[in-house]
Amino acid sequence: MRRYRLLFTASAAILLLGLAVLGALPASASAQTFTDVRGDEWFAPAVYALADRAIVYGHEDGTFGPNETVTRGELAVYLDRIIELQGTLALPFADVSRYDWYAGSVAAMYEAGLISGTSANTFSPNLPVSRQQAAAFLMRSLRYYLERQGLSTSDLELADYQAPAWLAGFRDRDLISPQQAVFVANAYRLGIMEGATDGWLYPALILTRAQLAAMLYRAFMEPVAAKNVYPVELPAVSGYPTQSMGSKGVLVQFLESRLTDLHYPCGDVDGVYDNRTRDAVMAFEKVERLPRDGVAGAAVWQRIFGAETPTPHLSAGGYRVEVDLTRQVLFMIDNDQVWKIVHVSTGRKGTITGHHAVGMKQEGWVRAITVNGMMYYPSYIVSKTAIHGFESVPPYPASHGCIRTPVWMAQELYFQLPKGTPVDVFY
Repeated sequence: MRRYRLLFTASAAILLLGLAVLGALPASASAQTFTDVRGDEWFAPAVYALADRAIVYGHEDGTFGPNETVTRGELAVYLDRIIELQGTLALPFADVSRYDWYAGSVAAMYEAGLISGTSANTFSPNLPVSRQQAAAFLMRSLRYYLERQGLSTSDLELADYQAPAWLAGFRDRDLISPQQAVFVANAYRLGIMEGATDGWLYPALILTRAQLAAMLYRAFMEPVAAKNVYPVELPAVSGYPTQSMGSKGVLVQFLESRLTDLHYPCGDVDGVYDNRTRDAVMAFEKVERLPRDGVAGAAVWQRIFGAETPTPHLSAGGYRVEVDLTRQVLFMIDNDQVWKIVHVSTGRKGTITGHHAVGMKQEGWVRAITVNGMMYYPSYIVSKTAIHGFESVPPYPASHGCIRTPVWMAQELYFQLPKGTPVDVFY
């Protein structure tokens, strides 16, 4: 027990020094509030404590965005604000410009040996951070911070061979990267990272702003309370459970959040796998050339963590649309950036390819021109061929030539397709 009493004593010193190093903000900058943080959420004390010390900020609309994901560039900035590294002019990564808002922090953190790149010359600042990656960055930074304060780091020591015992209580421990296992185990042992109550850690899930705030708060602003009893071992699994229509919970919420970040609209990020989630998964499967079933199975889980928003097929400026007949998806594009990807079904005997533009538009349910059927909010791109909502949107070409979209998406898409919008259709 002596070891843990010593750890608590050192942690109390960490708390006092942390407040001193971070400093008190002027009265005008304190008592921060956010419209989407009521104050009774599990993460609220951490968010407000960090905001009052100018470690985290909200958005211009007054929100904090607790469910938004954290990028590598953002994490570097948050950690740099806490440990206050000296700036450097050296930028070691080709994808980090000196004009980027995170450039100074990335350079300083890299120079201090606290972060690494995704390759020899890239940092990938906009890539989301997983929970296990965050644990590694944070534990390195905590050690560095203590050493700068002249405090002992002996209580942070955890040998590689000890990590499995501390991770035995998590069903998904085999999904933790071997390079990050000791950092994750130590973060859990010290109470900095917590798992779900049902024995899941979700190491590869993308870190949210709420989770990051809680981890920073526990590490740098609270006494660290180390566990002194190994967890009860649970059976290990080799992958995450399949999620499909009717599924609910944290995995679905993560899936929805990740799809939203990648610009596959799926409705509210509410942890409920409904038809909108299914349609977004279907679009993702099509883009990634996976089996098309709208189910988040092993193939989707394997791909979604490292996926990126696709680039346009054509290089053309301005506001426009691309319809990929091979992959059966519609891309909304603005200045060569894809900002929406929609699952569609085109003509079973083909859809007219080429460069078109939105012409006639009709609101609500209207009767189709060439067949006995109804279309929802059609936007015509050539005579008798429209982008429209339809009750049935299978993963393969099934229409009479039009571009079918899910009904729930059709009205929104209608108003995002003003007359004259260029539409390129191709295989």
